[in-house]
Parts: sequence; structure tokens; C-alpha cells
Amino acid sequence: MSALLENLPLKLASLGIAAVLWFVIAGEKTSELGLTVPLELQNFPPNLELTGEPVNSVEVRLRASPGIIHGLGPGEVSARIDLAGAGEGERIIHLSPESIRVPFGVRVVKITPSILTLDLERTLQKTVPVRARLIGRPAKGFEVAEVTADPAEVRIVGPKSRVQEVESAFTEPVSVERAETTVVDRVNVGLEDPFLRLQGASQVQVTARVREEHGKRAFAGLAVEVRGGTGQARPASVRVVITGPLALLKQLEPAHVRPYVSLAETPAAPERRPVAVEIASGFGAATVAEVDPAEVTVRPSRPRGRR
Repeated sequence: MSALLENLPLKLASLGIAAVLWFVIAGEKTSELGLTVPLELQNFPPNLELTGEPVNSVEVRLRASPGIIHGLGPGEVSARIDLAGAGEGERIIHLSPESIRVPFGVRVVKITPSILTLDLERTLQKTVPVRARLIGRPAKGFEVAEVTADPAEVRIVGPKSRVQEVESAFTEPVSVERAETTVVDRVNVGLEDPFLRLQGASQVQVTARVREEHGKRAFAGLAVEVRGGTGQARPASVRVVITGPLALLKQLEPAHVRPYVSLAETPAAPERRPVAVEIASGFGAATVAEVDPAEVTVRPSRPRGRR
């Protein structure tokens, strides 16, 4: 009994202060505030990718004294999900007040949405060709003969299912408007799927080779010459298709195109030989596109006087 009465005035004062504080706190008004807070995915597995529509934030309703509510600053409240040990597939996450980081004295009364579904897929890498894009038209009488990118391929990274669907990457447009010479430009590379990314360099050098406009011209009934021996070609004539600049093709005559077969010696019996074509000097930009037929039969020539 004496122990209870010891320092009695001090104990009564402490009890009175505690009672006053309780009444102050119990009688203090509270306020609520709705916030959009960022969603942080902690311990994300390094070999997995998030697919589907990403959830970057959630709505929370907070309750606290007016002074605390009005004093909340950016970054003081956030939602956290721990993905340690998560594997590939669909994951259903329940958000609780313990998932929300808040300052002391703030209570979480509502989370929207409170259930999240996350789709996790294995990370995949793949090499795809670069598709260079051109805009505009070369000057009159010119054309784009070839378009190349250096490097010709890039490596993409992302969720397995999305990487497997991609066949190529593309470049920013390169203008060849009114060009008369080759156009070279260094441009960025892009991907249509926002879930994918490039590994390594994100730029390539695009070369659009511009040349005089080319066309084709066919010469029929050209006699096949036998070289390196004597013999008769059957059939004796072929059809030759020549490609080259249009202005040059207009100057080309049948006499400028000479189909022939080469023999090491006069054949003792009929034999098949490929037909080669010689184009006269001065027409170096012209090339042979087709010979029909591509082979002829060379028969030994009959001695004179023999029937």
C-alpha cells in the first residue's frame, strides 16, 4: 500500500495529462484525401518481362488530421509490390494498406484497384533485318536501284510472345526527292511494338543508290557464232534481252549484240553448249538479262562435197 502511495502527486499529474491528451486526440477532427500514387514493382526478376497494359499507379484514399493531410508532399505516398520469387505466367496481386507507404499518422482507408493481374513472360532476344524507308521521287530520268542499311540487322529484346511476332525493324524516312546521285543518311531505328527495345546501337546508315532510269530491250533472231572450232549451232539463232540505262539502250543495235558458243576443238559428235553474249565496246553499262535458249547443240560441220 505504501508503494502505491509513493510519489502520489506525480502519478496523479501524469494520469491527468494522459487523460487530457486522449480527449484532445479523440475530439480532433479528421480529413480524407484521394491521391493517385505511383506503383513500384520491387525485386523484379531479371529474366522476366511485364506484358499487357501496364499499371503504373493506383488510387488511394487516406485519412489523417487536417494538419497532416494538408502537409503531404509529393513522393511521401507510394504503392509497393514485392515480386521476389515470381515466375513466368499470370500473377494475381492483392493490395492491402500494408502495401502503401504513408507517413506516420496517416491511415489508408481504400485502394483502387485493390486487385491487380500481372502477366510475366520470359525475356527473349532476336536478330531482325532493318527495313529502310524512303520518301520522295528521284529527278526525272533517275531511279532508286538499291537501298541498303549498315548494319543490316539489329537485335531486339522483349517479352517472348511479342519478340516472336516481329519480322523487321524500320528506319526514319530518308528523302530521295529530286535526287540524281546516291543518297546517304544516318537515321534512327524504330519498332512498332512499344514493349520491345533495341539492344546496342539505335542508328544505322541508309544508302539509296540512285542511277539513270533503266529498262530492257529484246533482240530476237540473233545468229549464234561458233568460236574455237567449226560446227553448226542448232538452233542457229537466239533471243537476247539487254538491260541498262534507257538512253544507252536506244543507241543499241542488233549488230552490237553478238551471241556465241566457245569450243576447245571441233566436236566429233553433237554436244550442248551454253550461249554467251558479247556486247560491243561503248556499251559497258548494258548487261545481259536473258538468253533464250540458254544452250544450243553444236553439230560437227560436214566436209565439203559430202552429202
